[in-house]
Amino acid sequence: MWVSLQAVGSGARPAESRCRLNIFIGTALEKDGHVLYRQVYDALRARIVDGRYAVGDKLPSEAELSEEYSVSAITVKRALDLLRTDGFIVRRPRLGTFVTSATPNGTTPTEPAPRTRPLIGCVVTNFDDTFGSRVVEGLLSGAGVDDPVILMRSMGDHDLEDASIRSLIDSGVSGLVLQPSSSEFIPPAALELVTRRFPLVILDRVFDGIPVSAVRSDNLAGAMSATEHLLTLGHRSVGFLSAASHVSSSEERRNGWVHAHAAFHRPLDDTAELRTLDSTIPGSTTSAEDDIQRIVAFVREHPHVTAYLAAEYNIALLLREACRRLGLSIPDDVSVVCFDHPDAAFDASLFRFTHVRQQQSAIGERAIDAVRAQIAAPGSIEKVLLPTELVLGASTAPPRA
Repeated sequence: MWVSLQAVGSGARPAESRCRLNIFIGTALEKDGHVLYRQVYDALRARIVDGRYAVGDKLPSEAELSEEYSVSAITVKRALDLLRTDGFIVRRPRLGTFVTSATPNGTTPTEPAPRTRPLIGCVVTNFDDTFGSRVVEGLLSGAGVDDPVILMRSMGDHDLEDASIRSLIDSGVSGLVLQPSSSEFIPPAALELVTRRFPLVILDRVFDGIPVSAVRSDNLAGAMSATEHLLTLGHRSVGFLSAASHVSSSEERRNGWVHAHAAFHRPLDDTAELRTLDSTIPGSTTSAEDDIQRIVAFVREHPHVTAYLAAEYNIALLLREACRRLGLSIPDDVSVVCFDHPDAAFDASLFRFTHVRQQQSAIGERAIDAVRAQIAAPGSIEKVLLPTELVLGASTAPPRA
């Protein structure tokens, strides 16, 4: 089961439209009044109970089971999901499916004693010095020594993300913090947790229409303040650069860029945005050089644009190199504001961009607090929106006369 969040509304952009939650469910066909996936479940369950599949045995692959029972892969998957829910099996990423018990939700002699304190799982796309490392610090700081944290990363891979969530649940975590790789699709494993009212907090993303706690920055206000700063300096045309990722934070930053033009009663040049950059996306195979060449061509085609809002620090670096190749200087010829910036407290020579600073440590700490709140009161929902701060650097100046 995959969930797609799609915008509706003629001619409207996804973040500017009312979102509709479309749930696409692969439904097993019915035959003689019996659901096929239930038949597969009953057959496999019988084999486990009578010992033909003993505890520790690896089950046949989904493809083999599909052929054996003459059903679709999604039917087999639903049967296996039900077996896992009932405690008969566990699914290990890249290893297969293994029998863990011959009784529903039963225990084995080797099962560890119940935990006396919560174990919190965390799945993030990736982290580095610009965004993520400080969030992880906040997670660990918020958890302290009382609530151990298991950290996994998906690198933007949807399947790995889903498998990581299931692995953490199978490991016995009491709550989960998740930074999804996309805001358009919610992992099936995460949706299952929502329906079970399992303690779950979404990090740095928005899933409209889904009752789940979330902790994120006010990206729209941050982008507005950045764009307004450039317009106040006297720039008549401000461009926007972002990655081609499908995450709500990127869309919110674009909306902030749009709203700032409206607030200043400036016409918006729709051609002054480049949103096809790939190299900064986790797991991307696009090289930085490919994106630099894209930016070079874009800047050359838009000589009237004298300032840019870059949705990420690394994109600002790509833009600076593209300008260098064109003989343009920052900020003399082009001004740049970006989101986030590495601290590099001991590097006095580092070129510092004017940037929007997020409260990254606070994001991590508040996420842990939200998980604890749900463990104490299952079903409680909290939406946390943290303010950002515009930090002046050496990358912005009034345009040339």
